Amino acid sequence: MDNQIQKAVKILQEGGVVIFPTDTAFGIGCRIDDEKAIGRLFDIRKRPETQATPVLVDSLQMAQRYLLPIPKDVIDKLIKPYWPGALTVILPCKVDKVPKLVRGGGATLGVRVPNHSTTRQIIKGVGVPILGPSANLHGDKTPYKFEDLDKNIVKLVDYALEGESLLKKPSTVIDCSRKPWRIVRQGAIKIQNSKFKIQNYNSKLKKNTNLFIDTSSNKEITVKLRTKGIEYTIKRKIGKNKAQVVLPMIDKLLKHHDKTLKDVKSIEVNMSHGSFTGIRVGMAIANALSFALKIPVRFEK
Repeated sequence: MDNQIQKAVKILQEGGVVIFPTDTAFGIGCRIDDEKAIGRLFDIRKRPETQATPVLVDSLQMAQRYLLPIPKDVIDKLIKPYWPGALTVILPCKVDKVPKLVRGGGATLGVRVPNHSTTRQIIKGVGVPILGPSANLHGDKTPYKFEDLDKNIVKLVDYALEGESLLKKPSTVIDCSRKPWRIVRQGAIKIQNSKFKIQNYNSKLKKNTNLFIDTSSNKEITVKLRTKGIEYTIKRKIGKNKAQVVLPMIDKLLKHHDKTLKDVKSIEVNMSHGSFTGIRVGMAIANALSFALKIPVRFEK
């Protein structure tokens, strides 16, 4: 273990915040069991407290200590073929072991084993998972090179480890906390929906009243209403409270066109080229509405 890695491990063990290279991008992390450090990391990134953050582990065994029993099909079809690698899997977690901030107040955890020896050595040295969001201010450009790092963020952390991200692409994210699985984000690993039998909805739904939700951008939210072949759009610039404004936007758009939620026959969510946390906001709202209204959801790329 070289001096840089040893220093990073020591700082993380003592509750510090460190920037480090991974296979996908430069990440910023702290240990999963230090709530003070987690709060500081969220403050540094200006990350909304309602948005879950991905976690990095060094092995399946480490992940299992924080997750509910992982289904065999998830292990056989996703974890064994793609770990270590650029695949984040969302699964139900042990809420008593995963701090509320890390899971965004929910009951799931996005976790992966990075295919980067430096990152895995750091995690193994710390002995517990570390948080692994990209090392940028919330909504800013993801840093794939050390020189891409925002100097202001570097000043706020306890240590910035030099190195190289290998893929320079975000991880692919799959939500396995429900059936069928959902591809939340297509990233470095290309996976086809059909491989996991993700449901495709009948094209006749497009003739009905549809909602389209796009929370993938960290700058604005887009909600569309499609009815009788005409599309109406409302957009709103957004800061931290993304989840809290989507439903009022939907309500406003429906009322303006003399519609109610009962008129909506399907929901579509944009899942292309967005942030991990941003896309999850749209998914969560769409899934909640789908359950309440008993209507289908389509996840578009």
